[in-house]
Amino acid sequence: MASLFATLYPNHLERLTDIAEKAMHAEQCDSILIHSGTPKLHFLDDYHSPFKANPHFVWWLPVTQSPHCYVLIQEGQKPVLFYHLADDFWHVPPQPPQGFWCDSFDIHCCANLAEVKQKLSQYRSTSTHRVWIGEDTKLAKELGINTANPEGLMHRLHYARAVKSQYEIACLTQANVIALAGHTAAEQAFMAGKSEFETQLAYLAAVQLDPVEMPYRNIIGFGAHSAVLHYQHYDHSPQNMQQPQSFLIDAGAPCNGYASDITRCHSRGSPFYQSLIDAMTKAQLSVCAMVKPGVNFADLHHQMHSLVLDLLIEFKLVNGSRDELAASRISSAFFPHGLGHLLGIQVHDIGGWQQDQVGTMLHPPKDHPFLRCTKVLEKDMVVTIEPGLYVIDSLLQKWRDNGFGHLLNNLAIDQLRPLGGVRVEDNVVVAEQPISLFNLAS
Repeated sequence: MASLFATLYPNHLERLTDIAEKAMHAEQCDSILIHSGTPKLHFLDDYHSPFKANPHFVWWLPVTQSPHCYVLIQEGQKPVLFYHLADDFWHVPPQPPQGFWCDSFDIHCCANLAEVKQKLSQYRSTSTHRVWIGEDTKLAKELGINTANPEGLMHRLHYARAVKSQYEIACLTQANVIALAGHTAAEQAFMAGKSEFETQLAYLAAVQLDPVEMPYRNIIGFGAHSAVLHYQHYDHSPQNMQQPQSFLIDAGAPCNGYASDITRCHSRGSPFYQSLIDAMTKAQLSVCAMVKPGVNFADLHHQMHSLVLDLLIEFKLVNGSRDELAASRISSAFFPHGLGHLLGIQVHDIGGWQQDQVGTMLHPPKDHPFLRCTKVLEKDMVVTIEPGLYVIDSLLQKWRDNGFGHLLNNLAIDQLRPLGGVRVEDNVVVAEQPISLFNLAS
């Protein structure tokens, strides 16, 4: 893969440079200094939280675990990297930068902030209207930059990030390849009767990554836990192999700072749950096939609700006529979250509601407040398609409280409750023939 990344990266960098220069011209700034970030201490402690690099920094180069670094973008000039290279006897000392991207930058290795200031002084000609992108705005002022994260510039960059270069799509594809190994190992662990905790360990061993390197905390939920949308624990209890069991896994992997985000469900000994997985997968794939340029993502979300209602009727989880069920919006009691989101450097990539370069936002409709993307899709955007159907008693109770309890088939719901629910998620490249990256990886 390294040769592919090396081949695609120059065009990616050329595209970013064009985006940045047009944004700088529109917002009347002459350079941008992007900070990779600073490690954060825990409150009243001398121990740092896991470092996560500024996504704008990672957009330019695949350096994700190096704090105290800076990229300087100037119109018509090669980008400049100020790379933190200090003697550190507490940790493994950082190594000089290396990789397919290095020749694209002028690189200064700096041991401390004083050296950064000294090296940065060589670029005074583009410092009159320099802006800062990064969280540490006090550091920006120490470096003589008074304008941090200007709204107009950020809107332009966030809007551009939604459409991916071929380099970015290659990174996302490889992130799916890595995650596929983890999903296979986790399924095998589940089928062998391992606990949630042991299944998580099997995933990590297969992808050869530490938990802090993962793009998000894996969701490994058995039984009723699969109905907790962001289930945050790993039960150590062994499975009862004499009882049917369900398994929902929502887990990804990183590649060059880009994230995959994949969900699958598995059944052990429950034909009912397997039938629900199969039916949801068929519905999900039909929506994946609609992920094309010019399609409104909110329309896909509404289409999925119609398909979920079909499933509720098919599996007799609800009673009544389809018109009455649709009018009650009862599908939202079983499918409360959005259909998906933009995917890239961030798992929930920024700009999902943004409609143009100047920052016009289209917020989700009132009836679907958790929808993370309201865009009209464009070629080479990457989105997740992740419909679900769950037994969430607090939501079902709201429909009962609002007078729709007669529409719920409690006997069928009771059958599904110990199995939790299902979710199927793929990462899809927007194209005339949509590309599922997980299927491509397999």
